[in-house]
Amino acid sequence: MNNVPDSLWVVLHGDKYKLLIGCVYRAPSSTKETDALLAKSFAHASSFSANYKIIAGDFNLPEVNWLTSSGPQRFDELLATIDCYGWQQHVQTPTRGDNMLDLVFCHDTIPVSTYVSNRFSSSDHRMVLCSLPFSPLNTGNKQDSGSTICRSYKYTDWGLVQELIRLCQWDDYFTTDSLEALVTLFYRNVTLCLDTVAPKKIVKLSRHRTEYIPRAHRNKLRKLKKQYYSTKDISLLLSIHESLESLKRLRSQKDLDEELTALESTSKVYNLTALLKKRMQSAREIPYLLHDKVIYNEPAAICELFSDWFANFSLETHMPGETAPVTSSSLESIVFTNQLIVQAIKSLKPSTSTGPDGLASIIFKNSGCDIPLLLLKFFSISMDTGTYPSEWKTSFIIPHYKSGDRANVRNYRPINITPVISRIMEKVVKDQLSDYLIREDLVTRSQHGFLKNRSCVTCHFDFFNCITSSREARKLVVVLYFDISRAFDMVSHSILFEKLYSCGIRNPLLNWLKSFLSNRVQITKVGSVLSHPRQISSGVVQGSVLGPLLFTVYINSICKCFTLGKPFLYADDLKVVYSCYTHELSDMVTKIHLELSSLATWCADSCLNFNIDKCGWICIGNSNLDLTLEINGRKLAKLNSVVDLGIRYSSNLTFAEQTDYARRKTRRLIGCITRNFFCCETRVLLYKVCVRPILEYCPFILSGLRQNDKLKLEGVQRQFTSRTLGLESGLEYHERCVRLRLEPLWKRRLKLNLIFYYKLTNLLLHSSEPITKPTAVISYNLRNHHNLAAMEHCQTYVRYNFFLNKFSVIWNRLPANVRDANTLPVFISSVTRLLKDDNALLRLTLTPSFSPYIDILSSLN
Repeated sequence: MNNVPDSLWVVLHGDKYKLLIGCVYRAPSSTKETDALLAKSFAHASSFSANYKIIAGDFNLPEVNWLTSSGPQRFDELLATIDCYGWQQHVQTPTRGDNMLDLVFCHDTIPVSTYVSNRFSSSDHRMVLCSLPFSPLNTGNKQDSGSTICRSYKYTDWGLVQELIRLCQWDDYFTTDSLEALVTLFYRNVTLCLDTVAPKKIVKLSRHRTEYIPRAHRNKLRKLKKQYYSTKDISLLLSIHESLESLKRLRSQKDLDEELTALESTSKVYNLTALLKKRMQSAREIPYLLHDKVIYNEPAAICELFSDWFANFSLETHMPGETAPVTSSSLESIVFTNQLIVQAIKSLKPSTSTGPDGLASIIFKNSGCDIPLLLLKFFSISMDTGTYPSEWKTSFIIPHYKSGDRANVRNYRPINITPVISRIMEKVVKDQLSDYLIREDLVTRSQHGFLKNRSCVTCHFDFFNCITSSREARKLVVVLYFDISRAFDMVSHSILFEKLYSCGIRNPLLNWLKSFLSNRVQITKVGSVLSHPRQISSGVVQGSVLGPLLFTVYINSICKCFTLGKPFLYADDLKVVYSCYTHELSDMVTKIHLELSSLATWCADSCLNFNIDKCGWICIGNSNLDLTLEINGRKLAKLNSVVDLGIRYSSNLTFAEQTDYARRKTRRLIGCITRNFFCCETRVLLYKVCVRPILEYCPFILSGLRQNDKLKLEGVQRQFTSRTLGLESGLEYHERCVRLRLEPLWKRRLKLNLIFYYKLTNLLLHSSEPITKPTAVISYNLRNHHNLAAMEHCQTYVRYNFFLNKFSVIWNRLPANVRDANTLPVFISSVTRLLKDDNALLRLTLTPSFSPYIDILSSLN
């Protein structure tokens, strides 16, 4: 690092941390060789043994866009190194004129705040103030938040647990009909069994991944340090260096052993992803909060401040008006069977984390066939009496950072940790309740959240299908985006119960749902510190299984506010599409104002509020259009680009922003995986689970990317295979893919999109507009005329390039036996076999008039 010109490197040692600071000046006329040295310094500093690492200075890189980590080609090596080695740049505003020259890079930590202040007195640059999340040192008799009481299940004999549960005294359990007695007996017997095989113990919380130094090495280093300071013998420095290298080898061996243990376990995917999160995480503790000009740095004070803030979400009791019934059907109760409970338990992740009742999901998954039978009695009595156990009404609230200043309590949202046993029961209730709502058509087709066959992907498909169809008709498209403030927490219980009744929900189920939401208590948890309990009088529980579905019922009628506009909903994320010809624009704006007024009235009646600062509109077809749209007297901002359900795009619909985001995020993940894991099998598994889904999110959108953007995404996997096998392997990209048993991304996209097309046309996915099912078409080719998709003649590129039109062509070139597959598994296996044949693949993608994949087939062989 000392080879970098005009740089200063300092290491600060505290009682509980080590800080590496690099101060760099990069001249505007810096050479390529100097930039290469700078890139190497970032790579070397990332492996330096320190809790906190920060590199700051005047880098003179005004042409680089740090939001997308992109810039001129001459900076590719430097930007790739910064991304791959996990560095993040945190300055977001200009520091000299309109240019952002002074930068702050951090590794393994996120600053509490980064602020560009006034100009320095003797310079035309502004000062950049950055605060790191150092934990305050323990002085006096402060509360120890570094330990907690829990059970260790690492060496638990689950066969013994099953035998102990079977030998417990359950006679009173099966003879009583008292819900309170059932709760007491169940928890008493299960707790006694766990105390026998996995007793509770006090463990220290790992705040961040620091180097562990065994006592023998620590004493040796102290002795060498003392001798060096007294004698100044240089040879002692060599001894210290050898000891530190020995520690590094010891840590690497420990990491390898931990990795192999996770890899050989039965739940290796879960264990390896948990290990990745552990090795990725920086310091997670909240060092202090600033609220109303008061600094809170005591763990207990921070916890109480969060508790007060989250409890302020609650509403006073609201008396609703009469809600007219919307169906003559009804659902009175939920049927519980042993099989349904077993399925609900299987859907749980095998976690050792516990809820307020102290039981972890791993207990229910590994305690044998007796647990579902015990729960069957438990759940049936609860539903029949319309009573939700009071022991389950307490939930832990974990503050989850969203964005912005980490010292601001408003930048955190509450995550509820509820009892696992409650989530099992809720899963059965939710499945039957959602089936009823869908069967009776009680949920608007515009809602895509938390229901079977509906997802973010189906919402995006319907949305872009609507937009491209309007553009094909040469219409202007105006899209309005709305953000509801704290929507889940502001739900009025009385209004919700009226809406459930209007949907045909009757007792005892209705009473059970009322009991589920009423008299709830939340306790905020920060580390091991707990706040005082707070009563909650409104909202649905965000960490529960049933809460999101109840919110779907609550917000369902919002779509009635729109007659001209077409709404698209995913939970509380609402966007509305308006389209018209240019000469109809003024009439459309007038109608938009009427519908916005109706929307504001609906929100006021439903006790919901808009966050106007996060609402806005975008025009597709005329980026220069300027409209004045208001809601509640406040103007909606015009947006240049949008982040909507994980997709980033602007009015030109090229999705270049999404490509850059996915590329940047996955490169950082790959860097973390290859730095922290040693086995090739582990790296490939983590790549498939954690990296590839980001590159394949909404594959139907990716099918319309420009060739350059497709190559960027493929380059991410190219980089991963190179770093996993090493450049010295001498293998080409496709050979590396074969060696690692990875398919090229373009081929996986082709397969995923064919499966998506099959699901759409066979009604296996929800769509608000009917998708034409392929049928027999009269053709001169009598051997291949079954299940052909109708072709749409397109006049605009945006519609021509849309998924339905592209894959109608590819679908028609599939062999007839593949198109005729009568089930999804048969279709998937047929397509998989087909794509293994290179000749069939070329026949599938090469056409005289249309070739969506040939542009990259020749580039990625």
